[in-house]
Amino acid sequence: MINPPLLQKVVRFVIVGTLGFLTDAGFLWLASEKIGLDPYSGRLISFLCALLVTWLLNSTFTFKSTHRPSKRQFGSYVSVQLSSFGLNYAIYSALVWLDAVMPIPALIIASLIAMFYSFTAMNIWVFKEPHT
Repeated sequence: MINPPLLQKVVRFVIVGTLGFLTDAGFLWLASEKIGLDPYSGRLISFLCALLVTWLLNSTFTFKSTHRPSKRQFGSYVSVQLSSFGLNYAIYSALVWLDAVMPIPALIIASLIAMFYSFTAMNIWVFKEPHT
């Protein structure tokens, strides 16, 4: 049986992830369709925008950090997100390069896979509450 506080975190993480995904997809669409960037460069820009949105929401809403955000915590968050992005971007790029799917469906598939890794790393490392 899953412990209720963990399940609540997962639900909040999915909500924030959805908002992050919408930010990512929106900026990807804007960069590639309206500005004319290729889907790879557009994805780098969209990722940075989503990173800032999810940092703010995960630290205050998902994990409800009781400590004031620190440079160390932000650095840990960025490290997890960069490694998660590496996984996400590799899957996304392979799907686009293989012409398996269009960029937005590729983004959905890659994001879902990377989400599991990201939640685990944030829960046990970035936002781990100290034992008192």
